[in-house]
Amino acid sequence: MSTRNVRKTDVVVVGGGLSGLAAARRLVEHGRSVRVLEAGARVGGRTLTGWAGDLALDQGATLVYPMQHNVFRLAGALGVDLFESRSDGRFLLYTEGARHSFRFGDSRGMKLFGMPVLRPLLRVALHVAALRTTLPLPPDAMMQVLRAISALDELAATVPAAAPWTAPDADLLDCRAFDSWLREQVPSTQARRLLEANVAGYLPATTSLLYALHFFNTWGGVRRLLGTPARVHRFSGGAQELALALAAALGDRVVLDSSVLEIAQHSTGVVVRCADAEFAAERVIVAMAPSGIRKLRFEPALPVDRIALQDAWQPVHGRKVNIVYDEPFWRQAGLSGSALTDLDVVPGLTDASPQDGNAGILAGYLPADRGPADAAERRRAVLAVCAELFGPRARTPRHYVEKNWQDEPYAHGCEGGLAVGALTSARRLASTPVDRVHWAGVETADAWIGFLSGAIQAGERAADEVLAASPAR
Repeated sequence: MSTRNVRKTDVVVVGGGLSGLAAARRLVEHGRSVRVLEAGARVGGRTLTGWAGDLALDQGATLVYPMQHNVFRLAGALGVDLFESRSDGRFLLYTEGARHSFRFGDSRGMKLFGMPVLRPLLRVALHVAALRTTLPLPPDAMMQVLRAISALDELAATVPAAAPWTAPDADLLDCRAFDSWLREQVPSTQARRLLEANVAGYLPATTSLLYALHFFNTWGGVRRLLGTPARVHRFSGGAQELALALAAALGDRVVLDSSVLEIAQHSTGVVVRCADAEFAAERVIVAMAPSGIRKLRFEPALPVDRIALQDAWQPVHGRKVNIVYDEPFWRQAGLSGSALTDLDVVPGLTDASPQDGNAGILAGYLPADRGPADAAERRRAVLAVCAELFGPRARTPRHYVEKNWQDEPYAHGCEGGLAVGALTSARRLASTPVDRVHWAGVETADAWIGFLSGAIQAGERAADEVLAASPAR
């Protein structure tokens, strides 16, 4: 080991997203010295607050559900404010060239980042008798959707959380693509597009069905999320506020612009090497997306089964759009601002207006591989959809802000999933430590993969592993 600029600490955390920062906080609370090495110039990972004048815009992950207690606990401890997102009014569905409007009681159960915009519609179907609502889908198509969700949860319940490769028929489940299973379960093209906009938006079409079942198991099943009271919360100053507050509390323990090149393990510790510094520690927590970890050098090399998981990871890329108006004018027409479409250019929109209503914001997630490639043409196409849904006033916003997450060099995808065959071949989870190397990041969560709560849980779990393996002296 070189003696050049070597710094000693108990634990190095690689990655300054929400998961890595949560891990560092837990370690500091237990008296450990920590350094968080973030390759980029900011903290927050896939949370990012942008601005349109003095108006905060969530350009990444944003929504929090009532049962995701990790977020509320951490936000409360750090003095970060959340508010219940307003969504009264009628929900819009645009499919096969027709616009449908219906009332469903509450549309706050939506998480546009990742395209799960179907939840309000499914709540309507699940409670149709009580609501006396006429659905804008043929009954047979709606039943296909509901049966598919039930089948997903029934299959997921057979998959052991700690060892999905031991599930009954694991080999068959792992060699089948999730998209193939959906097409078989939901032959109606209209119904399948709606289900794909919700469930499959988190996962690549070619992801393993076994991995998809493991993924949904971390939610407690799809119906657990769909059936909850639709009270969704947002951060008053944008979701990145939580990471910024964590970083502020950690102070100079967080080191920006410090891209890790190599992690070397030896009998009594680890050495983490950056371009201009080395950190000697007892253990390291890597809080990065699996596809980003591929770029790190490990000495000795990681086990073959661990490498196989990283190589099999398929990231999903996308763009987050925030369309800002002088006011939420759709509310005057009795609309919630929430909409679902079968259009590639913009599958869904939701009302992301500030709590005080001093501006109107429609937010949506645009798949990176769909819609016009040219930015100006894409903007025109998105605004045309907005006008079709909410009227001509939607065509002329005050601001149009698009964030392409492929431009973020250290994000490594918005979501993702494992390719077919990976779980049964590797027979390990991405969270399983490799000697003194521990793993965090939302992809390793035991609960709520794909959500802010999962990122926090994964970081705190990794920190607890370190604490258990290296008792305080």
